[in-house]
Amino acid sequence: MSERRIPCPMCKALIVEGARKCRSCKQWIGGPPKVASTGFPRAAIVVTSAVATVLVVIITRRQSPVGEAPPLTPLSGDSAATSAGPRPPSPGSIGPEPEPEPEVAPGDPSKPWHAREIHIGDVHPLDIVWSPSGQSIYVSADDATLREYRIKSGDLVHQASVPAQGDQLRLLFGRYLAVLRHQDAARIPVMDTSAWDKDPVLLDVGQSPGDIIEMPDGRTVVSASIDAKRVTRFDLPSGTRLADITLPHATGQLFLVRAEKRPYVGAMGALTRSGQPAGAWIDLFDPSEKPFGATRRSISVGRDPRLGAITADGSALFFPDRVSNTAMLLKVAGITEARSVAVGQAPEAGFLMDDDRYGVTIDSASRTATVVALPTMDVKATLMLTGVPCSGETSPDRRTLFVSLAGTDKPARGSGVDIIAGDPPRVVGSLPTGKGGCAVAVSKDGARAAVAGYFSKSITILEQ
Repeated sequence: MSERRIPCPMCKALIVEGARKCRSCKQWIGGPPKVASTGFPRAAIVVTSAVATVLVVIITRRQSPVGEAPPLTPLSGDSAATSAGPRPPSPGSIGPEPEPEPEVAPGDPSKPWHAREIHIGDVHPLDIVWSPSGQSIYVSADDATLREYRIKSGDLVHQASVPAQGDQLRLLFGRYLAVLRHQDAARIPVMDTSAWDKDPVLLDVGQSPGDIIEMPDGRTVVSASIDAKRVTRFDLPSGTRLADITLPHATGQLFLVRAEKRPYVGAMGALTRSGQPAGAWIDLFDPSEKPFGATRRSISVGRDPRLGAITADGSALFFPDRVSNTAMLLKVAGITEARSVAVGQAPEAGFLMDDDRYGVTIDSASRTATVVALPTMDVKATLMLTGVPCSGETSPDRRTLFVSLAGTDKPARGSGVDIIAGDPPRVVGSLPTGKGGCAVAVSKDGARAAVAGYFSKSITILEQ
């Protein structure tokens, strides 16, 4: 027989009839219970309470909807013993996930930012990605491992081995971690972060993986390879190859845009002659067409395009060209339209800010950030940075841009981060980071950012 449920007199949530306490608002029904004197000695009460606590813990673990987390990969003795590294995983990390931390308000560009470091032991971090909850961060390390660290405590909570070092990480559908090794690889390992004890799925993408993006169907992904010049669609989590095409040029970047009122894949590739850039194109095609990529249009986009950004409505791309020292706004929604403007020397990446009213390039040779007013494609400001920019990332609301100042060496050797915000955008703060901090990531709510320090073997957390 099912239990009858009635509304809670305080919060109106449904509770079992006769319950003494509401599970929703945590209030006692009819007031807290009175504790009657039992006449037992105090020592007996203490022992009874301890036994009851142990039983509650056991029952809670058995009934947890999360279930027990898989065991950690054993750490080396040196890593666990180092005083500068994170605390070794405690027995409490083997079991149900801890209670969620209190929600953090979204980042406010007008408030000052502060930096603190999490040391990760004896490995060099290559790239970082925030978990969807913002409570932990995923790290790709140079010992070919994926790791998860708790932000509040710095504890290592998960670790798994992958076939190769990961130059870049991509979080797909808020669950899968794709590990991109751009050289000496032909597959992309994809780790399910809800099952760390299982081996990653290996996607056979072709020589020199370039990029991977998720599709709107919530299940399939599209990858690109540089040397194999192949664009492939896969199913997740099975890893089944669904379709592929070969393009005439090496493809390093993928975008999901909106053209003709439906999702389109933009595959940006380039040709080289004698090791020098000789031209670049972006191929646009509807991924739902059969055969895959049968109808596409190819658009010339300069000589050496670098990392770009997509407008919020998916109708345009903003990206710099490093050879010509220009930035381009490419509209793809209807008739293709391209507009460009001169920016600083050797632009490395382009970003969109403030409802796509501004485009910002970070320029390594001139140590500047160029602010472009997109409606007119005029330079609004040239911002001097406190170091040589390496990479950057905007907050999800695009109100704040975090620029790492590690330089352009491979691996990067500089340190520091500049924070750009405001209307028009300006440098509002500069903070120290670990040495070699090139990889930057921003949490989903924009309240925290992180910079991975390769040489300092640390993660710098930026928070307000």
